[in-house]
Amino acid sequence: MKGLVCASAVLFALAIPLAVGQPPPPPGGGKAEAAGPRQPGGVLGGQLGEYLTVEGTRGDGGKAGTRTLLVDTVGGKRLATPVAIWVDNLDLPAKRRCVLKGYESGGMIGTPPAVVAAAKERGKDAGVAQAVWQWRPYFVALIVVEPKGLGVPKE
Repeated sequence: MKGLVCASAVLFALAIPLAVGQPPPPPGGGKAEAAGPRQPGGVLGGQLGEYLTVEGTRGDGGKAGTRTLLVDTVGGKRLATPVAIWVDNLDLPAKRRCVLKGYESGGMIGTPPAVVAAAKERGKDAGVAQAVWQWRPYFVALIVVEPKGLGVPKE
């Protein structure tokens, strides 16, 4: 009987939040987060997928390539320190100011630790990745404001 009372109390405690449209508490009784996956913030100051206007010049140092934009202005506001971000779909001109409209996104690059652990477990070598397992943000240009004549590739 005692077990039935305890089980009923737990079910009742879980049912109340559901009845008022809230998720049940997580294991351990802590505060539940809002439903849906956590949305990571971007390195440009907004949320991923948010429509932004960015301004800057192509970065040419180190392994920058022709798609690294040193962003110094976002949404008309000057940044204290420029932020380097890869432009996923556009080769940038050297020594020219670029004003792009689009959104920030990102993805993981490198070898996941799980791949290394599974290789060790099987007695194999996972090899050495060129990049460590990390988040790599990038910008997708939808409209080129400046320089004139530079266009976004057709989808």
